[in-house]
Amino acid sequence: MAKENPAPRIKKFTEGLLYEKRILDALGIRPGRTVLDAGAGTGYMAEAFSARVGENGTVYALDIDSSFVRDLKNRVSAENLQVIEADITRPTPIPASSIDLIYISMVLFTFSRSRLEGFNNEVKRLLKSDGVLAVVEIEKKPTAFGPPLSARYSPVELQEVIPLSPVATVQAGEHFYMQLFRHG
Repeated sequence: MAKENPAPRIKKFTEGLLYEKRILDALGIRPGRTVLDAGAGTGYMAEAFSARVGENGTVYALDIDSSFVRDLKNRVSAENLQVIEADITRPTPIPASSIDLIYISMVLFTFSRSRLEGFNNEVKRLLKSDGVLAVVEIEKKPTAFGPPLSARYSPVELQEVIPLSPVATVQAGEHFYMQLFRHG
């Protein structure tokens, strides 16, 4: 009897549009690290992070959408990947000062001012003293897709709303950039 094919995984908006290898290389994720993919969606980047941190590392894939969380929990079996349904703009169940890298892609532009404040507070609570925040956003220029220009951040505007030290800006896709910030 033929085995039934599982339902295809829904692709996240940015999947296939981002330069995944360039992002991973820029992040410099090493074995044993602890990474948080905030707004993980389908978890495609969390899975890539999981491979990089190895069996001695930990990856948290956090999302507010219960359907993404349920799908990811059902699909992934990596021992070092923990899937959590939570809102990164509020306190999460992740221990304080435990994260080496927080990665958030195409989420920040959706935050209101109060949610952005909550996000900044949770990031500062979670990151280790030398931890890194990586924010992927769409460039603030006309494109055939994405949020309105008024909702987008330029790298300079992003640096104005994130109270961490900016360290680098990386081209993350044809229409995307990744801004890296260091805590402490």
